[in-house]
Amino acid sequence: MKKYYKDMDIARGIGIFLVVLGHSFPDDKFNNNPLYAYIYKFIYSFHMPLFFIVSGFFAYKIYNILNLSQYKKFIEGKFKRLMVPYLAISLIAIPIKLYMNIYAARPIDLNGLIVDVLLYPAGNGTIYHTGTPIQYFWFIYTLFFIFAVMPLLNKIPIKVVLIITAILNVIPLNKMPLFYAWGVIHYLIYIYLGIYFNRIYEEYEKFKYKKLLVVITLIALVLINLKSVSAQFYYMYSLTTALIGSVLFINISYLMANNKLGEIFKYIGDYSYDIYLFSWFFQTGTRVILFQMLKLDYTFVTIMMLIAGMLPILLSDLVLKKVRILDKVLLGNTRI
Repeated sequence: MKKYYKDMDIARGIGIFLVVLGHSFPDDKFNNNPLYAYIYKFIYSFHMPLFFIVSGFFAYKIYNILNLSQYKKFIEGKFKRLMVPYLAISLIAIPIKLYMNIYAARPIDLNGLIVDVLLYPAGNGTIYHTGTPIQYFWFIYTLFFIFAVMPLLNKIPIKVVLIITAILNVIPLNKMPLFYAWGVIHYLIYIYLGIYFNRIYEEYEKFKYKKLLVVITLIALVLINLKSVSAQFYYMYSLTTALIGSVLFINISYLMANNKLGEIFKYIGDYSYDIYLFSWFFQTGTRVILFQMLKLDYTFVTIMMLIAGMLPILLSDLVLKKVRILDKVLLGNTRI
């Protein structure tokens, strides 16, 4: 019988909330407010690794892939779930982004755009290839290629994979922009940590000091992010904060599993993919109108952008999931 992990759904909800919050600041000057700048740094020190760990937690069946036929079926399913929405929504975003280039924080170049969507989702470091129209879509692209690689490593013990990927994470590597190969290498460890956590979950449930661990990891993460990090230690810092932050919020998720706040984040978690796919449209529109056109208060705009980032829940319920072709193409749902 399939086990239900409410706490991990809550963790997914917290993760997407932090993504939306991180995207809610109208610009990177943060109104010269050090608190806003710190919140942004705090969130970005771990929130994407947390997402990969949660994705890995539910990807344990990848070890059931034993032959080429099963691999092809698995890749086909992941392509429909991840790459079809990635491609479709990127194409929808292109004319919108071009029309609003004057307001864009990251203007795009049409000549290199299709190449970027297909080959350079995070850009390649030149002004002609700045990445996908929706900058954070690199996550979907990277997750697909990670899933494509993982079955090829099935015969390697998971602890060996974790050691190898940990070493690769602290060694400065060239960015390798093609297919965002650097991202695949960098985030592979977090998927495997999620799978490993699934394997030891029963032992984790017996752990008695979750509240103490929350306090320790919270203090550690707050203090680490108060310090500026030199380039030579960035990779170690990145891995450290990713692990501490993920442990912190996975524990928080477990502790709030039976309260009202947990229910709220679980609900948000149920729509995490929908929010990730469509929040850009709502948040960008809010930023352009309220901040760049109307010049409204920075804090007010930040709050409104946070609220706007949750509107894909309504879009999904009222429109996308009611029209089968939209559900399949824009949300990647293939169920009958």
